[in-house]
Amino acid sequence: MASNWGQSQNNLPGQDAPVSILLAHKDMSRTTSWYQALQVDARFRITSMANDAQDFRSKLVSSPEVILLDATVFDGPKGLVDALTSVTGAVYLIVPPTVDEKLITEFKSIPSVKMVFIGDVNIAEFETRAYADALALRRTVPAANQQAWAGGRSGSVVGGLRIMTVWSRSGGTGRTTIALAIAQAVARKALKTLLIGLGGPDVLPLQIGLQPEPNILSWIANPTDEGLRASIQTAGDMHVLAGFPDILSEAQGDRPAEAKGSITELVTSAAYGGYAAIVLDTPSGGIAPRAVSAANTWLMIARPTVSDVWTSVEAFRTVTQKSAGQHRITPGNIFVVLNQHANGMLTPDEWHRAADAACRKMALNVGFPPVVSAIPYVPEVSIAQDNGRSALDSSDAFARPILKLSDMLFGSSVGVPVRDDSSVMKLGPLKIRTKK
Repeated sequence: MASNWGQSQNNLPGQDAPVSILLAHKDMSRTTSWYQALQVDARFRITSMANDAQDFRSKLVSSPEVILLDATVFDGPKGLVDALTSVTGAVYLIVPPTVDEKLITEFKSIPSVKMVFIGDVNIAEFETRAYADALALRRTVPAANQQAWAGGRSGSVVGGLRIMTVWSRSGGTGRTTIALAIAQAVARKALKTLLIGLGGPDVLPLQIGLQPEPNILSWIANPTDEGLRASIQTAGDMHVLAGFPDILSEAQGDRPAEAKGSITELVTSAAYGGYAAIVLDTPSGGIAPRAVSAANTWLMIARPTVSDVWTSVEAFRTVTQKSAGQHRITPGNIFVVLNQHANGMLTPDEWHRAADAACRKMALNVGFPPVVSAIPYVPEVSIAQDNGRSALDSSDAFARPILKLSDMLFGSSVGVPVRDDSSVMKLGPLKIRTKK
């Protein structure tokens, strides 16, 4: 359909949770550049991206607090005006230089439109204005914005698009087990979730009864949105892109971010696909730096041992100092999970104190990230995986910390089934949970 944008027509810091943003531009490279600029600002979190009018309307279901929209996503002013009048968030609109002043005035009169940029957007100006407007909107319409922050789901608090690398510098920490369980828990919240295996050989298909093909090599051979859809397998509510079939093929993923078929391009394509959660099961070495640079969150898996303290601190120093500026992960988006905990091993407090002491010895200028979960050693987990069954459903002792972790990272649970062999006894105003 022909565009008629040249014609006039008479037809709008602190402790706060990050502001959710929808990016929309006809040119995918422009939304990608916006995405890269905004991801380094901890005040914002990208919920989704769109590059045509129909896709834009479908992405509004996530109730973004802020929308950065290039007007040419629509074929003309009428469709744009109709869309803007239905938006509840704050819109920052970019219009072509040829647009008539009278039409610009009309756009500015629409309540959702907070600013109109001519030709292009000044990102620094947009960030300052958008953050202030979003916080003001939260204060004036708290109920609506709580739902917006929840992605349109009442009763949860979810932080928009989270791209999480689950990575450990040590082998044998149970990284893949945790990545898989977290992705399954998030998918059961009705959040569109993609788990990407990056290991070689990748054991994800074995653990949940999927086929080794298609896999990430299928996408690398056809690095397009259609190629991604064709390469994905499903396991319940979760989408899975299986990893490399062998160690040699893993080298194909070691491509610069700007290269065709890179992990960054894969993540960007998935973001355009509307995923709210992208979980990267990242190997201890090899292409790990590529996965870290593509993510905005790092879940660091470690065992409760002294050796893993030192390995984890060194990995933390590498990411925050040696590789500073090469990724979007801020210290506030790094979390530690102690896995395979058993009696007699370091407690979470002991482990964290040792890590903090190591940080001081290395002269790091930040404290070590918090230990947010300690997951016990549960034999039933390995038994379930050997039989191609979900570890999340194998044991309450394993499932409960995983579900709490998924709530912390992605919002409170929505319909996640947890086996429960306890009952509740009321004693006056108290509720006491007892075993059946």
